[in-house]
Amino acid sequence: MYFDTLDSEQQISFLIKPILKVLQEAGGQLDRAEIRERICDVDERIAEFEQKLYTSKKTENQYKKFDFKFNFAIKELDYVKLLSYERYNPQITLTQ
Repeated sequence: MYFDTLDSEQQISFLIKPILKVLQEAGGQLDRAEIRERICDVDERIAEFEQKLYTSKKTENQYKKFDFKFNFAIKELDYVKLLSYERYNPQITLTQ
């Protein structure tokens, strides 16, 4: 799998461009779920990464690394003021 060869920072960086692209194509505003769906449609490597489940060694619960990387990418874009969102609100808006 392609994403397993990247370190954490590279995985987040890889998600930033498709997030911005789908927001621009949609007119600047989408829900988180719509962004996830559209970036998976754009890149099959992202779609594969989004579907992969991992198991915690400590708790043995299953989780998706994609969820963490996606949320960090959104936070980084918010930090540099390229998009805005409110906590607990699924709506994300492109600022430029």
